[in-house]
This record gives sequence, structure tokens and C-alpha cells, in this order.
Amino acid sequence: MEFPSGNPTPDPHRVFEVLLRQNAEMLVVFIRSILGRSPLVDDVFQETMLVAWRRFDDFDSDRPFGPWLRGIASRTALSMLRKAGRERPLEQSLLVALEQRAARFERQELKDEGLPIRELRDCVQKLPANYRDCIECEIRGDRSMREIAGSMGLGVEVVKKRLQRGRRHLADCLRNKGVFA
Repeated sequence: MEFPSGNPTPDPHRVFEVLLRQNAEMLVVFIRSILGRSPLVDDVFQETMLVAWRRFDDFDSDRPFGPWLRGIASRTALSMLRKAGRERPLEQSLLVALEQRAARFERQELKDEGLPIRELRDCVQKLPANYRDCIECEIRGDRSMREIAGSMGLGVEVVKKRLQRGRRHLADCLRNKGVFA
């Protein structure tokens, strides 16, 4: 990274922290798109952070940080799946498509200053409480459908139906806000 003369070079720890904070949410979404609800998501995220930190000197500051980080994450996810003996066949074209979609969303978010995320949060808050609770549990992605149902004192089918209806309400809300065409 080059900085104008006279200005001190920023602390690489601080630069890494800022870049990570800006990309963390998208990275988790990207990892989940590869692994689904696998318990490996957190492990892949942590390992990606370690590898990125160790290789931060190799990062070309003239290029976007997100794609570089997602490249590390996809290789880490595939490696962990192989080690766990649970590798699902993932075509390279699928990984490329996931990266392209993440990059498009990232560009849109920068252009709109995070508008889709703000609009989604607003729509989630407007959901009826019974739908919102189910949707928020699913978004966190840390529990199975059975665990969500058990924590709410509901049957699995009731939770599934609430999720289905909640998603429909979210889609309608986002469409009304112009996020979806």
C-alpha cells in the first residue's frame, strides 16, 4: 500500500481489522452458500481469517479485498469437507457463479450504501412476531429446524409453515420497497 509522503503508514493490524469488518457478513453468507447448514461454517470462517492474516502481506491493495478473502474461504471450505470425508461434489463453475453473485451484491451494496441490507432489516422488523422469531432463528443458522421448534415449543411443521409465510411477507415487503423487480 502506498501512502502520501509525510503520512505515517497505517498499522497493518488496523487495516486488516477494518477490511475484515467490512467483509465479514458477506463472507459468512458466501461460506454458507458452499456448506449449507454444516457445522463447519464457523470453522471455515475462523480458518479463513487465520490464513488471510498470515497472507495479508501478499494481498494486492489495488484489488478488492472481498474476492481475495472469498477465494481463501472457498479453498478452505473444500479442504475441510475433504478432511471431514463429507465432500459434496462442487463444480468449479458453481464456485465461480457464487463468487460472481457475491461480487455483484457487493458492488450493489456499495453503490446503494448498504440499501438492500437496511431494507431487509426493516422488513424483518415489520413481520408479525411469530414469523419474525422463526425467520431470525433461521437467519442465525446456528440451529436445526427441530431445535428451533423445540425452543419455541412448537412442532417442526408449524415452524416450517411460519418460515414459508414469513418469507412470503419479506418478499412482498422488499418488492414494495423496490429491492426486487
